[in-house]
Formats: sequence, structure tokens, C-alpha cells
Amino acid sequence: MKGEVRLGLNIPLFVASIVSIGTGTLVGMVAIWWYLAWGLPAPEWQKVSHAHAAWWSAIILIAAMLLPSLELRRWVKRFIVWGTFIGPVFWVGVIAAYYELGGGMIWRFRDPLIESYYSIPVLGVIAGILEFLGFLAMSIVALSAAGIRLPFLHDHGARPGRYDLLSDVYIPRKVFLIPFLIITIGVVTGFILTGFFKSIGLPIRPAALVQLHDHTALLALSALIILMLTRVLKAPDEIFEGMYRLMVIGLPLLTIGLILFVLDIFPSVAWVLPAGIYYLIPVSAALYSSGLISRISLAGYLPAIRVASAICLFGILLLVAQGAYIALVWDVSPDVTVTYRQPEGVEYPGPYPDEYLGTAPVKNSPRGLENAHLSPGSWYHIALTWLMMLGAVGDKIFRGILGRPNLIYLFIVTIPAAPTFNMLGRYLAWAGIPNGIGALFFAGHPLKGFNIISLFILGLYLIYRLSRSGGDG
Repeated sequence: MKGEVRLGLNIPLFVASIVSIGTGTLVGMVAIWWYLAWGLPAPEWQKVSHAHAAWWSAIILIAAMLLPSLELRRWVKRFIVWGTFIGPVFWVGVIAAYYELGGGMIWRFRDPLIESYYSIPVLGVIAGILEFLGFLAMSIVALSAAGIRLPFLHDHGARPGRYDLLSDVYIPRKVFLIPFLIITIGVVTGFILTGFFKSIGLPIRPAALVQLHDHTALLALSALIILMLTRVLKAPDEIFEGMYRLMVIGLPLLTIGLILFVLDIFPSVAWVLPAGIYYLIPVSAALYSSGLISRISLAGYLPAIRVASAICLFGILLLVAQGAYIALVWDVSPDVTVTYRQPEGVEYPGPYPDEYLGTAPVKNSPRGLENAHLSPGSWYHIALTWLMMLGAVGDKIFRGILGRPNLIYLFIVTIPAAPTFNMLGRYLAWAGIPNGIGALFFAGHPLKGFNIISLFILGLYLIYRLSRSGGDG
């Protein structure tokens, strides 16, 4: 089908996505337990790398589902796999060294003539190269999936490899270009923030540049995930096309609104209203997956995956609406952020601080609501990508390769449960309920850890089985 791309799963790239989410989750858990054990605020690098590595994993898994059917040269596909292994994961380690060792000046040498020491900036450059490597690999996948033939990279006769699985699900190529362009704007903004502010230790001014960086990329990725999921769940064409049109209209207007907000030309409503157009995408998907509209009979594992997806989508609806509330009530100026603890004598919420003092307290504060908006919202999106993967190739994996057709239900149940307990714990902590955060610590974290570890083992075992059988797909 010329205007569509067939979904599947490249197993090594799937493993890379699990390594990325595992790295991000481990860093986040260390930050939380660090605070619980010693009362120390999480270092800034933990906050930054935790979120980046986790969201990178969603992009990598989408790439893993697209790669088997893309007409790319063999060496290009190998670059994509290795680039995603090396880029985001090694980037976390470099960022940790950057902050813990006092910045980018890690190599020092002595000048014997003037009895002085010089430092060579390397860590910041290496971090930038590693993240650019991952972004370049994902850009090749996105452009190829969108139907753009890349010179020297295209191979018309390319076939799926030994570690590739193919499904019977096809996605229109047109859905990939707009999210890629909007995500690129967010990524470029991130590089600017790093180069002009963080690399020389300056606070980000205006603070809303952070929103231009993350909200463009994350909402574009969210829209793409949800559109792909509804295709896997066999949504009718009129529902899918309606959601696609909302994306085409909403994402560019959201980006323009954020730029106008950053420039202090319009208040935060300038980007919240376009975000409302995006919001109709998860609304449509939630109504479909819950059976409230278009009750299509599904077979195999899809009915169970549809229910699990509905749980995640309704959670996302609540958390995204909460983000809009934060933007309209507190984040009303481009110089205000609800994230950080402010210096003594400065009213909270306030500007991006000159010195990192940790994040603001959670109980009964905007920061507590932001915690609930960001963390379980991210977990729910990761859950949707996993459910999408199971819907596309779950039958081939669990029934065809493993011969354990019922094992998939363990994942279908636990995947949406983890972010739900995360959300519950965050809300209880914000409300000041004693030990309420335990829902996250003692249910959400173990479930998320189980999912990551078990999916990692599954990926390695699939590589082993396919290496012996000569492949499937």
C-alpha cells in the first residue's frame, strides 16, 4: 500500500527502547529514594535525564515498529539501532558527570611556563553529540515513514531482517510529518536552552522557553501515539481522519501560541486554547476505546488491549486538563515557573531561579499538581506505546514464537496499573494524606519495574529465538 506503512517490530530496537526507559526510570527512582533516605533534593541532572530518557523510549519504540517495513539500506538500519542504544543511554551518564563534576570542564592540564591550569570543555560537547545522534537516527525513521526518499539511504528492494516481525496493521504515511516537524522545533529549542543557558550556568529566561521545548515535543508525540493506537485498535476511518485533522490544526497553532507566550505578546491562553484542539484527540480515542462510540467487534487480544488503553486514555484526559488549569492559574507569565523552590524572600511561584535549590514542596502547592500532571502523564503514554506494540505483534510473539498465548494478559493488566497507582499516589501526596505517596512507592514503582525488567528479558529471549530460527515476519 503506497500511501501507508506497515507496522511490525524490530526486536533490537525494541530492546533499546526498554534500556532507555529503564535508565530513565532508575534515575528517577534514585532521585526519589535519595530524598527519602537523606532528605536531599534530587540533583538537577536526575530531574532532566529522568524525563528525557523516558520519553526517548516512546520515540524509539515507535521507530522499532516502523523500521521493519522501511526501505532503507542495511547499514542505515544498523546505524539507527546502534545510534539509539548509544545516544540516549550514554547521554544520561555524560549529563550526570557534567553536573556532578562541576560542569563541562573535566580535563585539566598544567602549563609549566606560567604555573597555571587550563580546562578543556568536553562533557557538554559529548552530551550534545550523543543526543543529536539519537535525534538523527529517529529523524531518518520519521522522514522515511512519511514517504520521503532520502538520497543515499533509500533501498527500494529492502526486506525485513532476521529480527523483524511484521503485523497486518497499516498506518497512513501522512500522520508522521507534522509531529516530526513540531518535535524538531522542541528539540532545537532544547539545544538552544543547553547552549545558551545551562552550559554556562545561567537561569533560563524566560522560563516559558522550557514549555516551548517540552510541550511542543510531548504533545506532538502524544498525538502520534494515540493516532497509531487507534489504528491498531481498528478504529473506523471517519474517527481516525477526524483525529488526524485535529492534529494538523492543533499542533501548529499550539506551537505558534507558545512562541507568542514566550515573547510575552499574549498570555498563556494563547497556547492553552490550541492545546484544547489537541485535547479532542485523546477525547475521541477514549470514547472509541471505551466503546461509547462506534462499538466495533474486535478479535483476539484486541478487546482486552482496548480496555487497558481506555484506562490510560481517561487518565491522560484528567492529567492534561490539569496541566491547562496550571497554565491558566499560575503559569500566566513567561517568567513564572511552578517547578522550583524559590530563594528566601522570593514569592512562590516565581522565576527560574539563579541557583538550583531543588523543586518546590508538593503538599497543597502548584508543584504537587504539576507532579501529578507530568509523571503519571508520562507513564500513561509509555503504557500506550507498549499496548500498541502488543496489539500489533502480541499474537505473533506470545502465541506464535513463545507458545504461551495467555502470558500476554499479565502485561495487559499490569501496564495500565502502574501509572494509575502513580497518579493516585501523587494526588494523595498533594492532598497531604499521610503516607499517601505509598501508592506510588509500593505499587506504582514495583509494577513499573516489573514491566521494564520482564519486557527487557522478553526482548533478549526473542533475539535468541529468532537467531536460532532464522527470523519471523
